[in-house]
Amino acid sequence: MHSFERALIVLSVAAASLPAQIPSQGPLAGSPLAFQVQGGLLPNPDARTLLHRSGFAGTAPATFPPPAVFPAAPDLQAICAANGAPALQIDDFSTGRDDVMVDGNGVLVVPPQGWGVFTFSFRNGAVGAVGSRLRSLLQAAAPGAGGSTVFSWVMPGSAVPAGVANQMQQSHSPAELGLVVSSAQQPEVDALDLPTIMGFDQQGLQTLEPGFASLLPVPQAIYFTVSHASRGLVPPAWWNVGGQPTLSSGATILRVLRSSLTGSWSPPHVFATYVDLGLLRDEDIDALAYDEANEKLLFSTVGNQRDQLLFLDLSTDGGPVVPIPVKKTDNTPVSDAVGTAGNDDIDAVCTLDPNIRSGIYVPDDFGASVGTPRPPYLPQTYPIGMSASAYRRFAGGQSHYDTWLVGYPPATGVGPGFAMLVITLGDSLSPAITASFQARVPTSLMPGDPREYTLHVPPNYALVGLPVMFRWWASDAGFVQLAQALPVKVFL
Repeated sequence: MHSFERALIVLSVAAASLPAQIPSQGPLAGSPLAFQVQGGLLPNPDARTLLHRSGFAGTAPATFPPPAVFPAAPDLQAICAANGAPALQIDDFSTGRDDVMVDGNGVLVVPPQGWGVFTFSFRNGAVGAVGSRLRSLLQAAAPGAGGSTVFSWVMPGSAVPAGVANQMQQSHSPAELGLVVSSAQQPEVDALDLPTIMGFDQQGLQTLEPGFASLLPVPQAIYFTVSHASRGLVPPAWWNVGGQPTLSSGATILRVLRSSLTGSWSPPHVFATYVDLGLLRDEDIDALAYDEANEKLLFSTVGNQRDQLLFLDLSTDGGPVVPIPVKKTDNTPVSDAVGTAGNDDIDAVCTLDPNIRSGIYVPDDFGASVGTPRPPYLPQTYPIGMSASAYRRFAGGQSHYDTWLVGYPPATGVGPGFAMLVITLGDSLSPAITASFQARVPTSLMPGDPREYTLHVPPNYALVGLPVMFRWWASDAGFVQLAQALPVKVFL
């Protein structure tokens, strides 16, 4: 018996039957997130960038420090206000660091031995297609809270264990985002972007982890669209192209640039007009993901006249510009594959690919930040019943990796028991270190009773790509079943 198997034996301990709960799951559960709320979240206006810090604490979202403290904050509210438009409604934004893994025909293409993930938010009122996983997740949310929930979907063809890809998951609940659901005000997430907060010191939100700046593009950018209703509030100069005015439109993509983390943002200017995108002036782009490195655009427009996920390759010239639906390899539209019903409206999207191929680390912002699901250990003996995830965090000048377990053994369900974390180097099983042993809290306010462990990353190991595997296990109190979550591999 080697050390990994000996580590499992330490788990034991009256499973009680409580009502089923719907926890957040998948590789992005617990991850930090930048987002905006339709109409604003008091006292913050619509365009304010709200920040969910790592974890499941459910505290109120943070904001970047005000311009007087941090004038170069990537916050559209401050940038627009400084350029004469303090009251705009922003539909969605992208830092240009999305990974749009789509070929010229609109078909998903996952890099060999790689994986990718979409994140979505829907306009309030979404119901999901009959029989879909999305419908069950929306029905399990608090009444009317579907628009304040963020979902993830790992792309089919990804190099991940069975059951992970092509499965819609709730990645962030309204409670986790600190969005209070009430009859008086139902917050609705209408813009999201994971890269905005990657690498930022989550304590002060003003500095980056040492070495992280080299993973960012130069210059840095924010691409965004304004709502059709507020296009008339945009200063006329923003619409100029080559010194010539263009018509204002919620289907035109605007952009701001800066040369460094501490540099000033340029005034907003046109990146692509609605004509450039093959759209009509009165259409309204409400979801946006842009891959600047490859000049690929993924977007959605308000309403359902068009498919809810459209693609354009902006690197090509000539011929008519016609947005095409994003499709799986079997030509199923991704908007159908994720479970949308006919009138559901995707109003925020982000798509990312950790630049990891065959388990080999290549430095990039997302690959250095997120844990990758890996094959389980003897699943016939130890069933997979929970979800595990991991995400990089820099706070107070220290680098960390946070990892979480969510859920309970499948045979016994919610009830007292234990969770244990075993850490190994890379894909090896030995040596195995029992890093954490925790009692479960069936009455936890967060569904699935998230269990957390934080691994401090010594400065000499930060961003060098040392592989570490987090292996979470859980048992009911009577040791009826010992179950596992899929291991999660990170690169320090």
